[in-house]
Amino acid sequence: MIGQAAFRPTTIYLVRHGESQLNLEERVSGQLDTPLSQEGIRLSQMLAVQLLEVPLTGIYTSALRRTVETARPTAAMHGLSIQNNAALNEQHFGVLEGRFRDERDPEARALWEARKQDKRFYRIPGGECFIDLVERATSALKDILAHEVGGTILIVGHRNTNRALFGMLMQQPEDQWPHLSLKSQYIYRITTGSHPDLSTIAFNGKRTKESIDRLVCRHEQ
Repeated sequence: MIGQAAFRPTTIYLVRHGESQLNLEERVSGQLDTPLSQEGIRLSQMLAVQLLEVPLTGIYTSALRRTVETARPTAAMHGLSIQNNAALNEQHFGVLEGRFRDERDPEARALWEARKQDKRFYRIPGGECFIDLVERATSALKDILAHEVGGTILIVGHRNTNRALFGMLMQQPEDQWPHLSLKSQYIYRITTGSHPDLSTIAFNGKRTKESIDRLVCRHEQ
């Protein structure tokens, strides 16, 4: 359990960065510092609109350009600086970074398939395993929450980083974290406490309650 007083909950808006150029090209991004695509820029502007009336006290991103660019319109609207932290960077995928992971690159595809068989501990040559990411990302989250007790913050992360952050915030078993199917078109609003509260906000403004069970997908890529 996250060590915060129950009467001073912190609200976290957790979102993945918008589409990057490497996402658009269907290449493995990892820790390569790719910018947003035009669609990613559009999502960053939509995020700012969705959070316009939210009383944010802090905005946090990884050190990679695509998360900073996603947060920038929201930061400008709220007059807040962006706090970036390399500990929130995406998982490092070693020799796969920048490569296709389909039939265009059979070697890369084989490595990606091997990773899918053991997402927690498989380490692509030159990269990290998911547990490495968990150690650094959850340590960073603890520091952020200690600084932001009672606040309302935005964290813009990455697919795998957000799985670790979400799993910790929602107090889920760690073996489920790499299998969480978090959608890029949703903002996840989590309020800390002994029983964390979760709701989702689609970029079209629709708000829903979310079931944790629906987010765990053992076959998600």
